[in-house]
Order: sequence, then structure tokens, then C-alpha cells
Amino acid sequence: MASDDSSPPDAKRLRRSPPTSTSPDHLLVDEILTRLPIAAAVRLCAVSRDWNAALTSDHFILAHRARAAAAARRHPELLFFAPPDHRNTTTFYACSLRGGEAPAAARELLTIDYFSAKHAVTSPTPCRGLTLVSDGRAPRYHLLNLSTGDHLALPPCQPAAKAHPDRLAWLPRGTTTYLPSMTPWRPFELSTTGLGFNTATGEHKVVRLFKRRNGEHACEVYTLGKPGGWRPCAGRVPASAASILPAMLPVFVNGYLYWLLQPAAPGDEQIRRILSFSIGAEQFGSVYVPPRLSSRMCHLANLDGSLCAVFDNRVEGDVYGLFTCSEPSASPSPSPSWSVRCSIYLNRLPREVSDELMEERVIVPLCTAGGKILLATGHDKVFAYDAERNTVERVFRMQEFVDLLHDYIKAPLLTNICLHDECIADVHNGDGGGERMLRVNMGRRDNMVVKQEVAVEYHDASNRQFNVLLKDLKRIAACFRRT
Repeated sequence: MASDDSSPPDAKRLRRSPPTSTSPDHLLVDEILTRLPIAAAVRLCAVSRDWNAALTSDHFILAHRARAAAAARRHPELLFFAPPDHRNTTTFYACSLRGGEAPAAARELLTIDYFSAKHAVTSPTPCRGLTLVSDGRAPRYHLLNLSTGDHLALPPCQPAAKAHPDRLAWLPRGTTTYLPSMTPWRPFELSTTGLGFNTATGEHKVVRLFKRRNGEHACEVYTLGKPGGWRPCAGRVPASAASILPAMLPVFVNGYLYWLLQPAAPGDEQIRRILSFSIGAEQFGSVYVPPRLSSRMCHLANLDGSLCAVFDNRVEGDVYGLFTCSEPSASPSPSPSWSVRCSIYLNRLPREVSDELMEERVIVPLCTAGGKILLATGHDKVFAYDAERNTVERVFRMQEFVDLLHDYIKAPLLTNICLHDECIADVHNGDGGGERMLRVNMGRRDNMVVKQEVAVEYHDASNRQFNVLLKDLKRIAACFRRT
């Protein structure tokens, strides 16, 4: 974003009117009310009709969004939801990382009743204030504003083919980490769904790419606020869509959704492609990836507004790298430019930190804060990497805020940690065909969870031990080749 994003926009350029003479004045709206948390601003709408008009105007919404975006760049907020317990609920929490430092407390945002955290899947980053939440066992999707509790259940969609767990056995090294042989739900659908935003029309779109039960691959789109429910996308679904990683959510960056495709066949292990989808034109394309990066990509992310490919070579080279793509296009030509964002050499870190990172099956970049890159992991932790000092420190453990069940099984890339966007966004319920089906309870302002000492820290050394075994085998194989 531009450097002046934190300034309130010019009311003359907006569709609705700024505050009137009987409503809160400009100074109160622009300098005070735009700094309030969303929940507080929503409560103030009940003061009077003039206050409601002022606080729901485009002027206020855009001004509040601009301030929130500027604050998020300085002090990002982590969003996490507690793993399942004996209750059939999902509770979302948020905590601020000021300067990339560890938080002292987390605030409860909301709790969804009769929606088990064991099967909850959330979009990796918020999209203009909205989060896509689904139940991994069935194609039931919900759009939520986690700050206000406003929500919408999307209409039923077409059934998709089911995947048998044994069919994942042939996948080459690296791809098996996405969906383990045992998942919280079984069998799961051969589908993947993402949330995007069309800046030209101001519309949110939910895009579902799936395999029909007759073997065909299809794509359907739900436009928030539009009648008609799900409909086929405008473009043709390419043959490469057959290589989607089922249940994995795509990454949304600058008007496009991106999927990392699995190799098309068992003999094609070294080629991994990126499928793109334009939210505005609803056309599929692909993104060129250099062969060396393509052979080591393990997943994608949105890192500070850029498409990021994670390069994981911890087994052979003790290095974990992030590559960002400048101006990714929807076609292979012109070729986008990929550059190294950072390279983390584990053998140059203290042994304790290096071992802990080797224990992680997956590491997902979140954002940059205080000059450090925040990295979320499958074991519900967040690390801060300082490229200038080449240091890594752990700044968050979910275990310090909520109780964890150590026997909880989940697909590693479907992490319980992402970013929170304190943003005003309407979930339209008019002619869009959806309805409010969730039972949402908003957290009170005093519902704070204070960081606590962990009596016993949970470790899973199986991944590190497996990587050490692979290194030894490669060393032995190299010795045989030399002799």
C-alpha cells in the first residue's frame, strides 16, 4: 500500500455522504472513531440514526480500514483457534505482536457453537475483513467477520468425488506432508476452495475447484450478495486442475487465487506447477517457476502482498528459503521475476533452535513485523526470523494460552494460526442465497487469556529423526557411488 494509507480518504470520492451536521463531526469521525475496535464502532451505531449513517458510510469504512491496515503493518495480530476439547465448539482468539515480540495475553473474539474445531478449516489470510470457514468433512462453507460476528452460510454446492486414503500413497516426497494418511475427517472430498476479492466491482467471490463423481473437473463460483447461488466459472477448467491437492486452500494475492499442483504422475516428481485464477475475469492460467525452485517448492503463501513460494531443503542442505514473485501473471509469458526473500541456514543457528525447526513438518510465512519475518508452524508455534542478524526466536506457542490435546491429528498445512484483519466488512444476506446458520457468541472485552507457564512442553522429534535418517542414507549412497 502507499505510504498515505493511514490517512482518511476524501469523502467527495465516495458513494455515500460523510457525516451530516446532526451526526458526529468530521474531527470526531476521522480522528477518534476510526481508531476504535470494530466491535465498539458497531455498538455506537445504536446511538441514533445519524450515528448509524455515519458509521456505516463508505467514508468511515474506508477510513477505518486504512488506519487498521497501517496499524497491522506495525503490529500484526495473530489469529488462532483452540484445538478441540470435550465441547463441540470452535473459539477464535487474537493477540498482537508488537515489534515482533511475544504477546502477554490474547483476547477472545468469538465462539461458534456446534462447530467442532477438530474439523474446522480457515482461509490462510483474511480477505478484506472476511474469513472463509468450512467443515472439512462436508462442503459446507461460511463467511465470517471475526471482529463483528457477522456471518453467512453459503448455499449447498455440487457434491464432489471422495478420495480414498490409500490413493495418497504414491505421492512423491514432500507432497505427502500436506495430507497425512490419517486426517481429522475421512474420506475427504477431492475439492479445494478459496476466497478472493474483485477490486473493480467491490465483490467477494468464493471459488471451488473440484472433481465430479463422474471424473470430470469443474469450477464453481459464489459471488457474495448476488442472487443465483453457485454457478460455473466463466473460463474453461484446464486439464492441470486434475493435479490439485485436495482440501488445500489456495492463496489469494492481488486479484488472483493460486494453487500449488502436485506432480501429474509418479514419474514427474521434480516438476511442480502453479495454477492461477483471475477473480475478475474468472479465467485460469499458470505461473512460470524456474526448474530449481519448482523441484523444491512445498507450498505457497501471501507474504506482505506478494506471492511467496517456500523452498524446503532442510534434509539435504539444512536450508529453508522464501522466494517472492514480482508481477505474477495468469499466463506463462511474460515470465514473472522470482527473487530470494530470505534463506535460513539451520546449521548456523543454535542447536536448540535448529532442532526445534527440524521437528516441524511445515513452516508457513505469515508477514513481516519489526523487520522480522514471522513463521507459523504445524505444531502451533510462531518464530521470528531476523535476516540481518541471522537469528530465529520463538515468539508464540498456542500451548501457553490454551490447552492442547497431544493426540490431536490434523493435516499439517491446515494450521490453526493465521493473521487477523480488524476490518469493517459487511456479510450481505440479501439476495445472495445464503443464511445465518451458525450460533456465534461474541467474546466480552474482559475475556482475556493471559500467557501462562507450560509445565510440560510437547515435542515431536519424529520428523527430525526421519530427516537425519534420510541424510545418513544419502551419505551412504554417495560413498557407494564414489567407490
